[in-house]
Amino acid sequence: MSISSSMHIGASALTAFGADMQTVAHNVANVNTAGFNPQRAAFADVSGNRGTRLDTVFQGGGLAGQEGTRISYEELRQRARDMGADAGTPLESLFPSGTSLEREMANLVELPHTYEANAQVVRTADDMLGVILDMTA
Repeated sequence: MSISSSMHIGASALTAFGADMQTVAHNVANVNTAGFNPQRAAFADVSGNRGTRLDTVFQGGGLAGQEGTRISYEELRQRARDMGADAGTPLESLFPSGTSLEREMANLVELPHTYEANAQVVRTADDMLGVILDMTA
């Protein structure tokens, strides 16, 4: 494995785990949103074992941003009326967010460690490249 491929592997993982951190932040920010379906990031190997990439972000059983994964406020209010709820009943009590703070906090503990480990891969490859350049100069 060359130094440049080590840097590429570390950099691709940094990008992927950075996107996962954004997904976790999105879920935590919407913890009190009525009927919210949390997102989940799925990763894939880059061909030839050359790193990791963000493959897909899932939300509510489908792809995030796909038609049918989001429910409008009006639709939630209509569902509440169909259930016989008062007009003043908070939607959050009828349709709680699907976000699990326990799961998101565990991710927030794990992600910085994976990010730091991959940053160290990039730093080590950079140091090795510096040594090689100093030797040839």
